[in-house]
Amino acid sequence: MSNDPSPLKYMGTQSQETVNMAAAMADDASRGVSAVSSKIGDAANRAMGKAKETLQSAAGQVRERATTAVTTYTKEDPVRAVLIAAATGALLMSLVAMMARSGARSVKRTLRR
Repeated sequence: MSNDPSPLKYMGTQSQETVNMAAAMADDASRGVSAVSSKIGDAANRAMGKAKETLQSAAGQVRERATTAVTTYTKEDPVRAVLIAAATGALLMSLVAMMARSGARSVKRTLRR
C-alpha cells in the first residue's frame, strides 16, 4: 500500500471553506442581480408612465381637432354632412346584411325512406 493520496479522493469533495466562499459569492451575485433588476423595473415603470401620459395627451388633442373639424364642416355645409352620414350608414348596413346572409346559409336535409 502506498501513502500517495488517490486522485479520485479530491474530485468530488471540497473543503467547507470553499463551499462557504462559493455560497457567499452566489448570495452576493443574486443580491446584485436583484438590485439591478429592481432598478431596471423601476425605470421601465417610469418610462411606461411617461409614454402613457404622452399618448393620452396626444389622443386628447387629436380628439379636439377632429371634433372642431367636424363641427365646422357640419355648420358650413349641413346638407352634404347629412348625405355623407346617410351614405355611410347605408354602406355599413349593406355590409352587415351581406355578412349575415353568408353566415346563415340554411342546411337542407333530405329524409331517406
